[in-house]
Amino acid sequence: MIELVQIEKYYKRKQVLAIPSFSIESGAAYGILGPNGAGKSTLLKLIASIEKPTKGTLYFNGQPYRHVLKQVRQSIGYIPQDIALYPELTVTQQMDFWLRLSWKQADQNFLKKMKRTLRLDEVAHKRLNELSGGWQRKLNLCIGMIHNPNICLFDEPTVGVDIAAKEDIIEWLSTLHNEGKTLLYISHDRYELERLSDHYVVMANGTMLFHGDKSLLQRNKDTILQHDSSHQELTKILSHL
Repeated sequence: MIELVQIEKYYKRKQVLAIPSFSIESGAAYGILGPNGAGKSTLLKLIASIEKPTKGTLYFNGQPYRHVLKQVRQSIGYIPQDIALYPELTVTQQMDFWLRLSWKQADQNFLKKMKRTLRLDEVAHKRLNELSGGWQRKLNLCIGMIHNPNICLFDEPTVGVDIAAKEDIIEWLSTLHNEGKTLLYISHDRYELERLSDHYVVMANGTMLFHGDKSLLQRNKDTILQHDSSHQELTKILSHL
């Protein structure tokens, strides 16, 4: 699957991420938590190959990313916080546009299931700038997964949405996990983390304080907080997991 080895990332001269070692298990769902500025979004960008590490190497199925970059990008779907779509196009036009750009033939059954779960057919003929934030975020998620990737990276996909849209998104992510896809999911919402995750990554100050399954997290909460007890948000989330 994917392995990170001796990863460091700098912006100018400032180190924003340092991860000695992290292996992503196939089929696992990782809830990534930590305070703002912990390096969570940077981690996803490196895994998605949107950014390169300053030092260290990422491996995909045992091969360095630089040797198999096409395979990496075909296998990964990355959904950022920002809505990266065209405001003047309808939902249907957005889908058609991105399908034409995809290097992978569309799986029509997958697309139908995704649109049905996210209820996008209800707004198929509306332009992006006519949609609420929740509908925009669901469409953004759909476009990011239009090529049916096996590894799905989500950077706070439910931020700022209403309860109905949030439930649709969580239901779709649960479906993906149940189908055996690998998920990495950033959230500050302990309900989402608990519902979706079977593994956790805890980050603070650009370092990975913990990664492992739920039972291991329960046994190591006190140790994690001893490393970084200064963030009330981290303490609050961990206390409820």
